Amino acid sequence: MIGRSRGGIRHLWWIYLLVTSALAVVYLTVPFNAGTRWIYVVVNSTAPIATWIGLRGHVPRRRGGWLVIGGGLALSAAGDVIFALHTARTGDPAFPSPADVLYLLGHLTIAAGTAMLASRAGRTAFVDAAVILSPLASIAWILVVGPTMTEGGSVTARFVAMAAPVSTLLVVYCALALALGVELRTPGVRWLLSGLVAWFLSDALYTHQGLTGSYREGGLIDLGWMAMPILLGTAALHPSMVATTPRRSVMRTLTLPRALILFGAALLLPCLHLFWEPGSDTPLVLGSALSMALVAVRLAGPIHELSWRAGHDILTGLVNRSLLMDRLALALNAMPPAPTARVGLLFCDLDHFKDVNDSLGHDAGDQLLIEISARLRAAVGDAGVVCRLGGDEFVILMPETTEEQAAQIADRVATTLGRPMRLADGTEFFATLSIGLRTTGDRNADPDALVQDADTAMYQAKAAGRGRMVRFDAEIRAEAAQRLRIDADLRRALSHPGEIFCVYQPVFRVGDGRLSSVEALARWHHPADGVLPPAVFVPIAEAAGTIAQVFAVVLDQSLAAQRGWFDRTGRWIPVAVNLSPRQLDRFTADFVLAALDRAGTPPDMLTLELTETGVAEPATVEDALGPLRRAGVKIAVDDFGTGYSSMARVADHGWDVVKIDRAFVAGIHRDQARTALADAMVKMAHALGMVTVAEGVDNAADLQVLARLGCEFAQGYLLSHPVGQEGILELALVEPRESVELRPGRVQAGELTGVELDVEGREQVV
Repeated sequence: MIGRSRGGIRHLWWIYLLVTSALAVVYLTVPFNAGTRWIYVVVNSTAPIATWIGLRGHVPRRRGGWLVIGGGLALSAAGDVIFALHTARTGDPAFPSPADVLYLLGHLTIAAGTAMLASRAGRTAFVDAAVILSPLASIAWILVVGPTMTEGGSVTARFVAMAAPVSTLLVVYCALALALGVELRTPGVRWLLSGLVAWFLSDALYTHQGLTGSYREGGLIDLGWMAMPILLGTAALHPSMVATTPRRSVMRTLTLPRALILFGAALLLPCLHLFWEPGSDTPLVLGSALSMALVAVRLAGPIHELSWRAGHDILTGLVNRSLLMDRLALALNAMPPAPTARVGLLFCDLDHFKDVNDSLGHDAGDQLLIEISARLRAAVGDAGVVCRLGGDEFVILMPETTEEQAAQIADRVATTLGRPMRLADGTEFFATLSIGLRTTGDRNADPDALVQDADTAMYQAKAAGRGRMVRFDAEIRAEAAQRLRIDADLRRALSHPGEIFCVYQPVFRVGDGRLSSVEALARWHHPADGVLPPAVFVPIAEAAGTIAQVFAVVLDQSLAAQRGWFDRTGRWIPVAVNLSPRQLDRFTADFVLAALDRAGTPPDMLTLELTETGVAEPATVEDALGPLRRAGVKIAVDDFGTGYSSMARVADHGWDVVKIDRAFVAGIHRDQARTALADAMVKMAHALGMVTVAEGVDNAADLQVLARLGCEFAQGYLLSHPVGQEGILELALVEPRESVELRPGRVQAGELTGVELDVEGREQVV
């Protein structure tokens, strides 16, 4: 804001301050005469001009308050001119005079302008100012206003004498409100407030001297009157004048320093009364009562706000978890004895909300949450309580409901949120919710457990494809407990070398039966449950964020085994390692390249297999895997045909290997439709410069069909079960003596028994 000031005015403030201060010194040091009287008038008359120049030069956003202050300074300056003319003509200052009317109007106008500047500080700033001003007003009443009422003179004289200090007290009150709402380190603010306080002091002294007839021009009392226009004019000319408007307060805070000031002000008069006995106690008693009452009013706002904040979400105004749990406990206690009576919870999570924050920013996300909160309130109405747990998670409590009514409310919520929402940039957003429903007729149910059950059902809805509702049942709870246990055990296993280990699925050339490569498959040797397949722990690792650690273990073990094979045979055996779509970030490439460098493995001897669903966004995949491909690491599309990628999408990547899923391989020799699909996949891959690998080859007739279609590589139990590191070494050292079609079962079933699953969790009976 200060940068908007025009270059020519940036230094005018100190010139003005220097010149007017020098004139004030001359006025006070030179014996008073008819000439010095006009020095006083000239100095005071420059203030409205300086204010106008400051407004024109700095162009503050909110200029109304400064315009009104400038008008008040002009009225005061006009009063000085009239006072000087009258005194010069008669030789004796009149009291009261027409100038006093202008002075009074100037007081009120400047007070109004200051109040306009302070208005954005909020109601609490004015309450705090009243607490601080009450002792000052009480003392002013005793020392100035009270004696004025009993002094002689006309009614008009007494009225003007009382109006001056009262109006200046009003100015000080508004100045205090401004001081409590702005940053006092700003020079413009300090000068503005100092000038108003100096004005008050001189007015208070003048009232007393005017009534007693002791006022004389040219004395020190005039210094306060001159300081006011000088300091206000300097404040208006200073570039920081644009910062004299407080920022709008969003919370009525009561900081410790401000609390001490307020309590100190409220206790000032009672303490003063211990040492001073004025003629009348009434002003002290009234001032003390007013200060204490205002302190109580001041405390009521923050206490109410803190109480509200303790139970509500600040952004949306919905109840928070703490208040929800209280309401849920009350609802359970108040549940009627009817057999169909239920207390229901809907745990709602907004699908794909992260996309809004990532693409449009958190402000747009906050706007969306506010709109969603309003729609949830409208959809639920008086039938329930809407809570925001945090982020994009909402819970709806239905205190008195049935199974059918709860389902109807869930449908109404989904329908209401299904209408498009227009964001600030004009983008339309269609919200969908994953909803978990939990109802109970048990009055003794645990509220925390109910919320957890609804949360668990919501995650089941997300796992089932999002945008739907899932009812909670006991089986879901058991699955959730199992997931938590496995997650904890897996984290422990990752810190214990050897629990996560690899077996290797050999991949053979279809044409000559030679070992071509191996696929690393993760296993977990659980201390209590035995050897666990990836289907048990990989999905949990993906959800919990530990999949990258599992990948690191598998990659390091695979590269170490590969180095061992090379050392024993002199031949590099390519290794394929499965990569989770959750790992498509900029860290994966750096980690893989570092692992290759440590192992001394040529990059083209490593293949990363990514499921078809992981290739959905080419830009994301290229950002994450581009450095690896440029280094020579191969990329394979795993489970091709089971996801939602089109051939054009795969072509966009130009990758190296297409792995035909077992669903298109099993029984291909007796199914013409599968044969046609496999033929299309092989031809597509060859047209794009890729090679093909058939997965799950368990039948010799199927293998013969694949050979006829031109599929280059195959893996499956017909050829070999997954084996350990030594098993691959044996295969590498054996030279094939006949074609692969005639030698099924290279590794006998007795070598590994049980159920084997690859890293993506597909079951193979051994």
